[in-house]
Amino acid sequence: MRKLLVLVATVVAGLALAGVAQAGCMATVGLDSMPKAGLAAGEPWIVRIRVLQHGRRPMPDAKPEVRIRNAAGKLFVFKTTKTPRVGSYRARVVFPKAGRYSLGVYDGFPVKECARVHTFKSVLIVAV
Repeated sequence: MRKLLVLVATVVAGLALAGVAQAGCMATVGLDSMPKAGLAAGEPWIVRIRVLQHGRRPMPDAKPEVRIRNAAGKLFVFKTTKTPRVGSYRARVVFPKAGRYSLGVYDGFPVKECARVHTFKSVLIVAV
């Protein structure tokens, strides 16, 4: 009986620790702008991205990237660079052709299992 009690206590403690570890496993992503209406294919869209853990604490160790996908399903990925502001990153995004693109930002959360893509409104890019 004592062994069973020890086993149950160990399992409960392990589950409690797993819950604590997961509690820090969430980030929000904000953009300082969306592509302007009338942005032409080939023109750059410069965007600043803010990554916050739990929507509050700036994440200096995130590795976000902007991801766009055209109507045919082809994915284009744009890396970011850190800005002087902690938790803030900059990307230069160029839509290669006219058309509608889905827009997402991979938050680059330092723990891979926690990282996810945050989606935004789709974007219509015009011909040059």
